[in-house]
Amino acid sequence: MSVNAAGTQLTATTPPGAPGPVDVTVTTPGGSVTLTNGFTYVLPVHATTLIATPALTKLFPPHVYFPFLTATLTDQVTGLPVPGQTIVFTIGSNLMGTAVTDAQGTARLNETLLLSLILLHGGYDASFAGATTATAVLSPSSAHAGVIEP
Repeated sequence: MSVNAAGTQLTATTPPGAPGPVDVTVTTPGGSVTLTNGFTYVLPVHATTLIATPALTKLFPPHVYFPFLTATLTDQVTGLPVPGQTIVFTIGSNLMGTAVTDAQGTARLNETLLLSLILLHGGYDASFAGATTATAVLSPSSAHAGVIEP
């Protein structure tokens, strides 16, 4: 903690705390004063990355994705996959469905009936609206996947 030369400003580092307002108490030789809700702890904001796989195939090395649309959500701050989050899949302006990310951060939507729309629109889009978890605020992200990955 430090006090400026004029004695009018106090600078301190707060200990870790749960999100929300807390009281701040300053004690001097002359006594103590408490400012109710004088400081608010906030969750950190973590950027996310969403990567969508092509609808049909990857040519090199050969890999077939059909019949699923998949998108993987990653926390850019921790580098870890984000499980339990809803991913929205759209083709053009058409909502195709939603899926929840698994332990590896991957959401899978069955595309068997959607292939003609995917071909017509040159791919599909996946989006994550963002969310608040116990440890961070996750920012929104989105991705476009083509029909075939070169």
